[in-house]
Amino acid sequence: MGSLIPNCAAGQDEHAADWCFPADAADAERSVTEEDARRFLDALLCLADSLKPEELQVLRSRYEKEGEFVGVQTKFNYAWGLIKSSLRQDQQTGVRLLSEIFRVAPERRRECLYYLALGNYKLGIYAEARRYNDQLLDLEPMNMQASSLKELIDDKVAREGLMGVAILSGVAIAAGVVGGMLFRGVGRKR
Repeated sequence: MGSLIPNCAAGQDEHAADWCFPADAADAERSVTEEDARRFLDALLCLADSLKPEELQVLRSRYEKEGEFVGVQTKFNYAWGLIKSSLRQDQQTGVRLLSEIFRVAPERRRECLYYLALGNYKLGIYAEARRYNDQLLDLEPMNMQASSLKELIDDKVAREGLMGVAILSGVAIAAGVVGGMLFRGVGRKR
């Protein structure tokens, strides 16, 4: 289906080829091999890596150079770079820019869905991440990256849910112990 950073294969940016990866299985009829799945998971995990500061600066400079007439492609590329940042503020800005593109450029919605899901995942906003990712999977059920991200989201939600239950259980036990001690203390005074 092509790359999620359009025109990267055309060599418009010498670093762009390093940043691109297939959006989904090229042919929905084709069976996905273990190697295909590994390649897509590697690409997904690669997104967790931050861009080098100079790479993000290239995208930022292009974005700022276009000013108030910034093109959708330039804005998308900059938002993509911000999502890859390790800084929370950059990730928030990336999600905001992608949300703007999603609203005003219907032809770019599919591309935005994955990165909105990924950005929200990185920010810990799992309900939004799941919502965007599910929308993408509705459009492209065979999208391996979205499927991998769904697993990551589900695992994180389950882990945090178990942590919440463990914390609540610990608080309840502590409250029971303290309550029991207070109750015994009151009983002894009588």
